[in-house]
Amino acid sequence: MLLDQWQQDLSVAGRGLRRAKGFTAAAVLTLALGITATTVMFALVQGVLLRPLPVRDQEKLLVAWKELASSGFGHYPFRAPELEVLRAHSRLLENVAGVDYNGAWPYLAVENDSAAFLQCVSVTGDFFGTVGVQPIRGRTLDRDDDLDGAENVLVISHGLWQRRYGGAIDVLDRMLTLRERPFRIVGVMPPGFDYPRGSEAWITVAALKSTVTSKDFVPYVDMIARLRYGATIEQAKSELHGLMTRLEPDAPPGATRGLTPVVRSYEDVVVGDVRTAMLVLFGTVGLVLLIASANVANLLLMRGEARRLEMAVRAALGASRGRIARQVLAESAVLALAAGGVGLGVSWCILPALMALVPGEMPQGESVRIDVGVLFFTIAVAFVTAALAGLAPALSAARTDPILQLRTGGRGSTQPATRHGRRALVVAQVALAVTVVAAAGLLTRTLLQLQAVDMGLAADRLVLAQLALPPTKYAEPGRQLQFLDDVVAALEMAPGIDGATPVNTPPFAGTAGWDAPAFTAEGQGAERAATNSSLNLESIQPNYFATFGVAFVRGRAFTRDDRQGAPNVVIVSEDVAARTWPGEDAIGKRIRLGGANSRDPWREVVGVARRTRYRELREPRATLYLPATQFMFTPDFIVLRTGSPTAAVAALVRDRVRTVDPAVEVMRIARFAELLEGPLARPRFNAFLIGVFGVAAWLLAAIGLYALMGASVRQRYTEIGIRVALGATASDVRRLVVGDGLRLAGLGAAIGLVGAATASRVVRALLFEVHWLDPTSMVAAALLLVGASALASYLPARRATRVDPVIMLRAG
Repeated sequence: MLLDQWQQDLSVAGRGLRRAKGFTAAAVLTLALGITATTVMFALVQGVLLRPLPVRDQEKLLVAWKELASSGFGHYPFRAPELEVLRAHSRLLENVAGVDYNGAWPYLAVENDSAAFLQCVSVTGDFFGTVGVQPIRGRTLDRDDDLDGAENVLVISHGLWQRRYGGAIDVLDRMLTLRERPFRIVGVMPPGFDYPRGSEAWITVAALKSTVTSKDFVPYVDMIARLRYGATIEQAKSELHGLMTRLEPDAPPGATRGLTPVVRSYEDVVVGDVRTAMLVLFGTVGLVLLIASANVANLLLMRGEARRLEMAVRAALGASRGRIARQVLAESAVLALAAGGVGLGVSWCILPALMALVPGEMPQGESVRIDVGVLFFTIAVAFVTAALAGLAPALSAARTDPILQLRTGGRGSTQPATRHGRRALVVAQVALAVTVVAAAGLLTRTLLQLQAVDMGLAADRLVLAQLALPPTKYAEPGRQLQFLDDVVAALEMAPGIDGATPVNTPPFAGTAGWDAPAFTAEGQGAERAATNSSLNLESIQPNYFATFGVAFVRGRAFTRDDRQGAPNVVIVSEDVAARTWPGEDAIGKRIRLGGANSRDPWREVVGVARRTRYRELREPRATLYLPATQFMFTPDFIVLRTGSPTAAVAALVRDRVRTVDPAVEVMRIARFAELLEGPLARPRFNAFLIGVFGVAAWLLAAIGLYALMGASVRQRYTEIGIRVALGATASDVRRLVVGDGLRLAGLGAAIGLVGAATASRVVRALLFEVHWLDPTSMVAAALLLVGASALASYLPARRATRVDPVIMLRAG
């Protein structure tokens, strides 16, 4: 019976809405805007955060490394042999494997005379068995593949299989060369498996060792392990701490002491760094949906005002208050379902375009799509929206006095509760919009700060060239240094090149950079030395600072005299000098790498340089510079300082490298501005998306206030006509109406600022050099909404002043 009544109500609602085409279009488009944004964001959240990772029992997987808490050094890997000991002694871990702590790294791959870089990662043989992922073709790596002398094999990603091999079914057993060693493809991983992030191929640690000429090479890895039944991450961390303490006395001489384990869930490692941004964006789009619902609720209230006589007649003919309320809710449901259909269709169309803007390192990006889960979510959102938008109008319609409306012909005054409710909805819209726009302002300012940050070097004129040196030919460091010296000399003689220098790592290398976990200044005891912060380590040639344009605070750069056998020297960044020797001149001081009992030689500070953001954009790293001739130096990159076009620089570099050694490949030429796109990609995406939501919230709030003020002016025609008849001018009328709108907007903005201040705490983790209560963002958000409200109030006021007062009085 009730179902039949609802069907009848929905049928009547559909016919009524078809007759009111303008109202229906406005309401459906308003709700569709909110539902589209919500659907797209849910598709992202579901694909990235909610969809299970393509591994077995992901809740049992953990990833571990070490840290030196006293120095702030947060990521110290395990030596691969340590894992065997930990596996043998652990009672809580049933599988233990290792994965290169640097993650995926570019390896030169040659196949059929075609060379390209592949993002490869080395893993121990039981890696795939530990994570529990099955290939879609062939097999994975196993422990036999990780034995010394085993055939070099590799497993490729689904993405590489599609891009490089076109999904060819005969890809297995194809051969390619990595670092001058032949490798055979034995498997293809399923779509979505992307650990470590960006990996295109996986090889064993033993295979990696076969490509390295040094006999002393020891792979460093992060641990990935599987918990036994009933064990927790905290228990595993405690066990690892105990095992590491017991093993520390057996560590090699010079090894860093006092390390403690860091243990995180596999899920947290894979998606943890994007979770906050995703949830912030999803929460923001929820506010946009609330604004859209409030907007449509106001439209339904105004429609109810125009239908008071109709509702009174229905009541007089026997319709109960519940039936009248249900009729309004039915209209809201029809509108919401129509908007849901439109929103789902638009979402399906725009999601691919949005995914093209998603940063490439976004985890599980291949899993983002419109599927059954998104469909059901959209339907649920439509029903919730129907309830939100229809509740207040339904209650208002049910409270209508039918006798009064029949007596006045439906022209009675608006009920105070309805009038206050409509105004409250507008205040709520403005408040929510201020919150959204303020959040958009914070993330936009963060992006601008990152783009404008002083890197401490001449980034606008720097170009990076990545080389691929044959490992066997350049196994001897002296030969590699001679080759680099010859190339740099040839480049510096070329017109337009103001400097060139080899470097070990590219900019923004993160964990792939070199570190000094601990150091000791002369005169420091063990306790004081333990508090020294970890340092970024750069092994450089004398022309490094001139090429990069890094200024000196004190002292000098390295010279050719700072060679092997000469006194050991070092240059420190200004923050190292200030923290280690506060109030003193650092020049002439001595430090050495390691703790107080280190065997490293003392090195004299000869220069203090400005700090730079070469390794990490968000934070300048305290840095120790060592001369390449006195320390390890194995660069694959050359940085050039030039104002010449990139194409000209690329041709020049290839020509000079080919002249020195035709066997060396130049794999990539990129300006620092291009390399900056990496660390800027995610902040830019966040700012873009929340900016779109901010514009939508601003427009919806302005439209809502415009609709309210327009209806308010029409209902006050009699009052305005009397005021004009008594001598009020057009400006008086405009001031009256605009003032009313500004009072509502001001109240909403004040409430919104409180909401923005509360919500901005959640955004703090995404900000850079912007306070979470940034007054510029907060005030700008409030002013934008108040300004839009002033315009939305002025337009109906101006229209009212153009109506003849006599017509107004008659209309009343």
